[in-house]
Amino acid sequence: MSAIYCSRCEAVYFSQDPQDTQDIGFSDDYQYDDFKKPIEERSIRMVQFCPELGKVPYDAWRARPDKHPY
Repeated sequence: MSAIYCSRCEAVYFSQDPQDTQDIGFSDDYQYDDFKKPIEERSIRMVQFCPELGKVPYDAWRARPDKHPY
């Protein structure tokens, strides 16, 4: 879901709704609940790694005059 929102898709097509999916044993509720928690409390360990490397493309994007606003 994060990738869908970040990519700014215009539409998502699906055949079964979340309740139908939950009824057969699949659920995304844990994911949405987990996203609400602070990083250190999430069920999947989140570790910031080499922030100095990530800063380079962020700075380049920030300085780009023709970037698409998200």
